Amino acid sequence: MSATAIPEAERLADELVKRFGESPLTVRELAAELVADDAPVALIGALEDALSQTAAAEERDQLDETLWGPAPAHQELADAQRATYTALEDAMHNALSGALSREEAARRLGITPQAVSKRLAGGRLLALRRGRVRWFPAWQFHEDGTLPGLEQVIAAYPGSPLSLTSWATSRSPDLDGQTPAQTLTRRGGLTRVLDALRALTATAW
Repeated sequence: MSATAIPEAERLADELVKRFGESPLTVRELAAELVADDAPVALIGALEDALSQTAAAEERDQLDETLWGPAPAHQELADAQRATYTALEDAMHNALSGALSREEAARRLGITPQAVSKRLAGGRLLALRRGRVRWFPAWQFHEDGTLPGLEQVIAAYPGSPLSLTSWATSRSPDLDGQTPAQTLTRRGGLTRVLDALRALTATAW
Protein backbone atom coordinates (compact mmCIF):
# COMPACT_ATOMS: atom_id res chain seq x y z
CA MET A 1 0.00 0.00 0.00
CA SER A 2 1.48 3.36 -1.00
CA ALA A 3 1.81 6.19 1.53
CA THR A 4 -0.74 8.31 -0.32
CA ALA A 5 -3.33 5.54 0.11
CA ILE A 6 -3.29 6.05 3.90
CA PRO A 7 -6.28 8.30 4.80
CA GLU A 8 -4.17 10.41 7.18
CA ALA A 9 -1.57 11.02 4.46
CA GLU A 10 -4.25 12.02 1.95
CA ARG A 11 -5.82 14.41 4.43
CA LEU A 12 -2.45 15.96 5.25
CA ALA A 13 -1.62 16.36 1.55
CA ASP A 14 -4.96 18.07 0.92
CA GLU A 15 -4.44 20.50 3.81
CA LEU A 16 -0.88 21.31 2.72
CA VAL A 17 -1.93 21.97 -0.87
CA LYS A 18 -4.80 24.12 0.36
CA ARG A 19 -2.42 26.10 2.55
CA PHE A 20 0.76 26.31 0.46
CA GLY A 21 -0.14 25.28 -3.09
CA GLU A 22 1.55 22.62 -5.20
CA SER A 23 5.04 24.13 -5.18
CA PRO A 24 7.70 21.85 -3.58
CA LEU A 25 9.04 22.78 -0.13
CA THR A 26 11.99 21.44 1.81
CA VAL A 27 11.37 20.26 5.36
CA ARG A 28 12.97 23.42 6.76
CA GLU A 29 10.95 25.64 4.43
CA LEU A 30 7.76 23.89 5.47
CA ALA A 31 8.61 24.32 9.15
CA ALA A 32 9.31 28.02 8.60
CA GLU A 33 6.01 28.47 6.77
CA LEU A 34 4.05 26.74 9.51
CA VAL A 35 5.59 28.93 12.20
CA ALA A 36 5.28 32.15 10.17
CA ASP A 37 1.67 31.53 9.19
CA ASP A 38 0.44 30.25 12.55
CA ALA A 39 -0.91 27.11 10.91
CA PRO A 40 -4.65 26.54 11.46
CA VAL A 41 -6.03 23.80 13.64
CA ALA A 42 -7.11 21.69 10.64
CA LEU A 43 -3.56 21.57 9.29
CA ILE A 44 -1.98 20.86 12.66
CA GLY A 45 -4.50 18.10 13.25
CA ALA A 46 -3.81 16.52 9.87
CA LEU A 47 -0.07 16.62 10.50
CA GLU A 48 -0.36 15.01 13.92
CA ASP A 49 -2.77 12.38 12.61
CA ALA A 50 -0.25 11.37 9.95
CA LEU A 51 2.61 11.28 12.43
CA SER A 52 0.61 9.36 15.02
CA GLN A 53 -0.22 6.66 12.46
CA THR A 54 3.48 5.85 12.22
CA ALA A 55 4.18 6.38 15.92
CA ALA A 56 1.30 4.15 16.99
CA ALA A 57 2.54 1.32 14.80
CA GLU A 58 6.05 1.61 16.28
CA GLU A 59 4.77 1.78 19.87
CA ARG A 60 2.71 -1.38 19.45
CA ASP A 61 5.94 -3.22 18.73
CA GLN A 62 7.80 -1.68 21.68
CA LEU A 63 5.33 -1.56 24.60
CA ASP A 64 5.08 -4.49 26.98
CA GLU A 65 1.35 -5.17 27.11
CA THR A 66 1.70 -7.08 30.38
CA LEU A 67 2.69 -3.76 32.00
CA TRP A 68 0.78 -1.19 29.97
CA GLY A 69 -2.19 -3.16 28.70
CA PRO A 70 -3.19 -3.29 25.05
CA ALA A 71 -2.34 -0.28 22.91
CA PRO A 72 -5.32 1.87 21.90
CA ALA A 73 -6.70 1.15 18.47
CA HIS A 74 -5.84 3.58 15.69
CA GLN A 75 -9.47 4.69 15.50
CA GLU A 76 -9.49 5.45 19.23
CA LEU A 77 -6.40 7.65 18.82
CA ALA A 78 -7.92 9.40 15.82
CA ASP A 79 -11.19 10.04 17.67
CA ALA A 80 -9.33 11.46 20.68
CA GLN A 81 -7.30 13.78 18.47
CA ARG A 82 -10.37 14.98 16.62
CA ALA A 83 -12.09 15.74 19.92
CA THR A 84 -9.02 17.65 21.11
CA TYR A 85 -8.81 19.82 18.03
CA THR A 86 -12.53 20.42 17.95
CA ALA A 87 -12.27 21.71 21.51
CA LEU A 88 -9.27 23.85 20.53
CA GLU A 89 -11.10 25.33 17.57
CA ASP A 90 -14.13 26.08 19.76
CA ALA A 91 -11.89 27.77 22.32
CA MET A 92 -10.27 29.90 19.63
CA HIS A 93 -13.68 30.86 18.22
CA ASN A 94 -14.88 31.94 21.65
CA ALA A 95 -11.66 33.81 22.40
CA LEU A 96 -11.89 35.79 19.18
CA SER A 97 -15.51 36.78 19.72
CA GLY A 98 -15.46 40.55 20.09
CA ALA A 99 -11.66 40.68 19.80
CA LEU A 100 -10.07 43.91 18.60
CA SER A 101 -7.59 44.46 15.82
CA ARG A 102 -4.43 46.40 16.63
CA GLU A 103 -5.99 49.57 15.22
CA GLU A 104 -9.22 49.06 17.18
CA ALA A 105 -7.25 48.43 20.36
CA ALA A 106 -5.31 51.64 19.74
CA ARG A 107 -8.52 53.65 19.42
CA ARG A 108 -9.96 52.01 22.52
CA LEU A 109 -6.86 52.90 24.55
CA GLY A 110 -6.28 56.31 22.97
CA ILE A 111 -2.77 55.40 21.81
CA THR A 112 -1.08 54.65 18.50
CA PRO A 113 -1.01 51.18 16.90
CA GLN A 114 2.75 51.20 17.44
CA ALA A 115 2.20 51.76 21.16
CA VAL A 116 -0.18 48.79 21.20
CA SER A 117 2.57 46.65 19.69
CA LYS A 118 4.98 47.85 22.36
CA ARG A 119 2.54 46.93 25.10
CA LEU A 120 2.13 43.50 23.56
CA ALA A 121 5.90 43.00 23.38
CA GLY A 122 6.25 44.15 26.98
CA GLY A 123 3.64 41.73 28.30
CA ARG A 124 1.10 44.44 29.08
CA LEU A 125 -1.41 43.11 26.56
CA LEU A 126 -1.98 39.71 25.02
CA ALA A 127 -3.01 38.79 21.50
CA LEU A 128 -4.00 35.72 19.53
CA ARG A 129 -2.87 35.08 15.99
CA ARG A 130 -5.23 34.07 13.23
CA GLY A 131 -3.19 33.68 10.08
CA ARG A 132 -0.92 36.74 9.93
CA VAL A 133 -3.25 38.97 11.94
CA ARG A 134 -3.05 39.50 15.69
CA TRP A 135 -6.31 39.93 17.59
CA PHE A 136 -6.62 41.32 21.10
CA PRO A 137 -9.26 39.47 23.17
CA ALA A 138 -11.92 41.82 24.52
CA TRP A 139 -11.79 40.60 28.14
CA GLN A 140 -8.56 42.45 28.90
CA PHE A 141 -10.05 45.89 28.19
CA HIS A 142 -11.96 47.84 30.83
CA GLU A 143 -13.59 51.23 30.29
CA ASP A 144 -10.96 53.35 28.46
CA GLY A 145 -7.99 51.23 29.49
CA THR A 146 -7.04 47.71 30.44
CA LEU A 147 -8.07 45.66 33.43
CA PRO A 148 -6.33 46.53 36.71
CA GLY A 149 -3.47 44.12 37.29
CA LEU A 150 -3.56 42.75 33.73
CA GLU A 151 0.22 42.86 33.38
CA GLN A 152 0.74 40.88 36.58
CA VAL A 153 -1.80 38.26 35.51
CA ILE A 154 -0.18 37.85 32.09
CA ALA A 155 3.23 37.47 33.71
CA ALA A 156 2.03 34.94 36.28
CA TYR A 157 -0.13 32.74 34.06
CA PRO A 158 1.71 29.51 33.17
CA GLY A 159 -0.04 28.77 29.86
CA SER A 160 -0.64 30.21 26.41
CA PRO A 161 -2.61 33.37 25.54
CA LEU A 162 -5.48 31.15 24.38
CA SER A 163 -5.64 29.19 27.64
CA LEU A 164 -5.33 32.41 29.64
CA THR A 165 -8.23 33.89 27.71
CA SER A 166 -10.35 30.79 28.36
CA TRP A 167 -9.45 30.85 32.05
CA ALA A 168 -10.00 34.58 32.46
CA THR A 169 -13.50 34.40 30.97
CA SER A 170 -14.68 31.25 32.79
CA ARG A 171 -16.54 31.35 36.09
CA SER A 172 -14.47 30.11 39.01
CA PRO A 173 -15.71 28.63 42.31
CA ASP A 174 -12.58 30.15 43.88
CA LEU A 175 -13.90 33.59 42.90
CA ASP A 176 -17.48 33.21 44.12
CA GLY A 177 -18.65 32.17 40.69
CA GLN A 178 -17.24 35.25 38.99
CA THR A 179 -14.72 35.14 36.16
CA PRO A 180 -11.15 36.31 36.80
CA ALA A 181 -11.77 39.20 34.39
CA GLN A 182 -14.80 40.33 36.40
CA THR A 183 -12.94 39.94 39.68
CA LEU A 184 -10.10 42.18 38.51
CA THR A 185 -12.53 45.12 38.32
CA ARG A 186 -13.35 44.82 42.02
CA ARG A 187 -11.47 46.09 45.05
CA GLY A 188 -8.84 43.56 46.08
CA GLY A 189 -9.56 41.61 42.93
CA LEU A 190 -5.97 41.29 41.78
CA THR A 191 -4.91 39.52 44.98
CA ARG A 192 -7.80 37.07 44.70
CA VAL A 193 -7.11 36.37 41.03
CA LEU A 194 -3.41 35.79 41.64
CA ASP A 195 -4.27 33.42 44.49
CA ALA A 196 -6.60 31.49 42.18
CA LEU A 197 -3.96 31.50 39.48
CA ARG A 198 -1.31 30.05 41.81
CA ALA A 199 -3.58 27.07 42.34
CA LEU A 200 -3.01 26.24 38.65
CA THR A 201 0.75 25.98 38.99
CA ALA A 202 2.95 23.20 40.23
CA THR A 203 3.85 25.19 43.36
CA ALA A 204 0.31 24.68 44.62
CA TRP A 205 0.87 20.91 44.96
